[in-house]
Amino acid sequence: MGQCQPSGDLIQNIKNATEEDLQRAMERARAKAIYIDWVLEKRETSQTNFDDLSISQLGFCMYLSLVRLHSQEVPRTVHGHVLVCCHSDLDDAKKSILKASLGKKSGPKAEKKATGTSVAIIYYSMYGHIDKMAEEIKKGLEKAGISVDVFQVPETLDDEVLAKMGAPPKNFAVPTLDYEMVGKLHEYDGFVFGIPTRFGVMSAQMKAFFDMTGSHWMKQSLSGKPAATFVSTGTQNGGQELTHMQTLSCLAHHGMPYVSFGYQGGAPMFSVDEIHGASPWGASTLAAGDGSRQPSAMELQMANLQGEKFGEAVKRTKSKPVTRKCKVGIVYYTTYGHVKKMVDKIAQAMEAEGVEVRKYQVKETLPEGVLKAMGAPPKSSDKVIEHSNIEELAELDGIMMGLPTRFGQPAAQIKNFWDATGGLWQGGKLVGKLASSFVSTGTPQGGQETTHLTHLTNFVHHGMIYVPFGYSDSSLLSMEELHGGSPWGASTYAGATGARQPSETELKIAAAHGKAFAAKVKQMAV
Repeated sequence: MGQCQPSGDLIQNIKNATEEDLQRAMERARAKAIYIDWVLEKRETSQTNFDDLSISQLGFCMYLSLVRLHSQEVPRTVHGHVLVCCHSDLDDAKKSILKASLGKKSGPKAEKKATGTSVAIIYYSMYGHIDKMAEEIKKGLEKAGISVDVFQVPETLDDEVLAKMGAPPKNFAVPTLDYEMVGKLHEYDGFVFGIPTRFGVMSAQMKAFFDMTGSHWMKQSLSGKPAATFVSTGTQNGGQELTHMQTLSCLAHHGMPYVSFGYQGGAPMFSVDEIHGASPWGASTLAAGDGSRQPSAMELQMANLQGEKFGEAVKRTKSKPVTRKCKVGIVYYTTYGHVKKMVDKIAQAMEAEGVEVRKYQVKETLPEGVLKAMGAPPKSSDKVIEHSNIEELAELDGIMMGLPTRFGQPAAQIKNFWDATGGLWQGGKLVGKLASSFVSTGTPQGGQETTHLTHLTNFVHHGMIYVPFGYSDSSLLSMEELHGGSPWGASTYAGATGARQPSETELKIAAAHGKAFAAKVKQMAV
């Protein structure tokens, strides 16, 4: 065989390269060689599997540099390109450099191919762990009868940085989302997001993707579309929960219901006999600090099951509404009556939508003397929910929680209520039921968002579907007066002394929240 004949332009580029350019290229090639060796090993393939790849400009540069040093190299062609077969006197390092000459292949165009009830899996994967989990999520979705498209988000790191981090090549069978396709995401019925953690939160690549969805936020075109998450972390308890949790902010602003996994995975999730991922938030894996650990059989099993369960939830949004009257419970605690006023307004709006509403106040934990000293008014006549009647919650299609804040979290009385639901949790009796929340705080930015967020763990551990309010009411955007209300849900300010009462704007938002939640319950009730 003759020697490689790269194009004239490539030869000219190489001739014009400085020694510094060549040195930098050599360093990148050495680093890339490590990844290619890793891919060959993990995929248990031979070098011939590179046949579908093209030679990169860097490869030609390395090839020509080595040709000058070794005249006995024998090149062979691969799909019209040249792959170098080195003479035995080349050392292993130089062989690896030549392997690195194989460049990246462009992936297929990002477009919607799924038909019928469809879900998009959108993920970022640096070392391949999320990529493997996505495959199992897809299988589970398809098992549930869902048509699936899989996309990876654009890379934000350049090749040189990825090389130094030891990242293997991307999965070029999976299309990379572009801005045009991001603008068409509203065509899907649901989404599963695969998120590697960085310091307990989503990676910058996933954040960059969500930042691209601003036009959908403005139109609320993703509102009401269910979403789920699965994650990968480097260590045990290094983002296995918080990576999911902090992604909820993006979903809440879009008004997307969050379908938690709960403990539907059964016994494997409770095992303490081995290291494993999976939580009530969703499937997960652990990559180890150097990325060497691969998803275990158990973790892949949980990913598959999560896909299946999420698919069933998405189908509920497309099925015919039930003909019976749906039931929603409003469970709340109030000290000074602010939350109670919100309860009544929300209940009124839901009843207008044809939903049966049951009001429950949680059991008081403070002594009468303390309440009197605090200036708290008498309690309402609404039914008190406690251990003796907690099973009534299983009869409901949805639950709204009224939460006064204490230091940015729900009051202790609310926590006391949830602690009494252990029997419901053990029996999985709230799994799949819709849930939402509204709050009251003493001050602006004093729990208007964190009270919702920190309360979410209760919904998640029960496997419930959290329905945020999103920006479905224009009053949330008003800057003409101080008012409560957020994409998480309706809210009010009580003031430091409790003297301020819910404003007309806040009650309007509460009514809109009740109406929106009632509509979602009717759509997804089973």
